[in-house]
Amino acid sequence: MKPLFAVFLALFAALLLCADPLHADPTPKPKSGKNAQAQQLPVAVPVPGKPGLVYSPYAKGKMMGVMGYKHGEIALYPYTGKKFRVP
Repeated sequence: MKPLFAVFLALFAALLLCADPLHADPTPKPKSGKNAQAQQLPVAVPVPGKPGLVYSPYAKGKMMGVMGYKHGEIALYPYTGKKFRVP
């Protein structure tokens, strides 16, 4: 009888360890900080046939170089000082 009780106790302990806490919030909360701000920034449009150049999201038809920036990084438009994401 004792081995059966030990197995039951081990299973019960495993269930307790794997179970989510009862007080956990089931709905995810929006991210705050730098990541949330970066997701709200406008994304520049790449210039076809010209790698390293993008159209500014703030000045229609104006191109600017983004050499040295990686995909998704935040860049600064030099004329307005506003931030945007590199495509």
